Amino acid sequence: MSSRIDLQTMTPRWPALGLLLLPSWCAAGWLIHQTSWYWSHKPDMSFGWIVVLLCGFLITEVAPALPKPRLQWSFPSVVLAVLGLASLLLFQLYQAAFGTMPASLMALAFGSMAIITANILYVFGPSALGTLGFAFYFLLIALPLPSFIQSLVISNLQNFVAMMDEELLNSIGIPAQRQGSVIQLATGRVGVDDACSGFRSLQSSIMAALFIGFLIFKTWGWRIALGFLSIFLAVLGNLGRTFYLCYQGASKGTDAVKGVHDAAGWSVMLFTAAGVGIAAWLVLKLQKAQAAYAAEIDDDELDDPPETPKSQPS
Repeated sequence: MSSRIDLQTMTPRWPALGLLLLPSWCAAGWLIHQTSWYWSHKPDMSFGWIVVLLCGFLITEVAPALPKPRLQWSFPSVVLAVLGLASLLLFQLYQAAFGTMPASLMALAFGSMAIITANILYVFGPSALGTLGFAFYFLLIALPLPSFIQSLVISNLQNFVAMMDEELLNSIGIPAQRQGSVIQLATGRVGVDDACSGFRSLQSSIMAALFIGFLIFKTWGWRIALGFLSIFLAVLGNLGRTFYLCYQGASKGTDAVKGVHDAAGWSVMLFTAAGVGIAAWLVLKLQKAQAAYAAEIDDDELDDPPETPKSQPS
């Protein structure tokens, strides 16, 4: 039995794929290594290790359906390879001078993904970007955002949630006044801090929607729709959470909020995950019903021969 690796036919598959995608493995490995400190030392970023496992699972899922290697350079692949190497060099110089920060990791992420994209284009062509490319791009959801972007998102979420809580509390007869991201109640003040802004649940819901949508749906339209639904569910769930905390603070005192804070947070995660899963299941059932109905119509048309037109009298 020959142990020779044939790159053209990818036999045996995984050793051949390992050689063909060697630049991609190196680029992804370097990105994971540089980002792992945040996953290990920041509690809100610990899900990054789960993302790595999910990426590996996605790669094993799409590998059997990859097209035959073509091993051909194109203008986009050359440009992306050059830009990727330049970005990695820039990151290395910045890291040597100032250390690793979320903003500099953006340069590393861009360079890594540019090299991965160039590698996939060279080996398989554009048709593999939506499958194998997505499996690698999924890593981006686990990267820490630069502080100015994260602060902007969190502050907007805090203000929105606090504004809606103020309106809802007043509508049910509980006096509440918003002061920035703090709700002033008769019993005290309840603050919508970073943890209550919904940013973590938003990240988790987007991650779940991207993963589930890629596995279940074949078209990008449904995948994108599921992503937007996950954002809506995350915001809605967090609004329900903060409203419940404010209600508890108004009825039992602000000290009671601490006792239910963590449980309310976990309930948002479960609500969002269940909502995304149920929505994906319902859409999948609908697609299967439509496909079965279309197949039944086609069978009926085949069974019923077309009517012979009657001759007109002269």
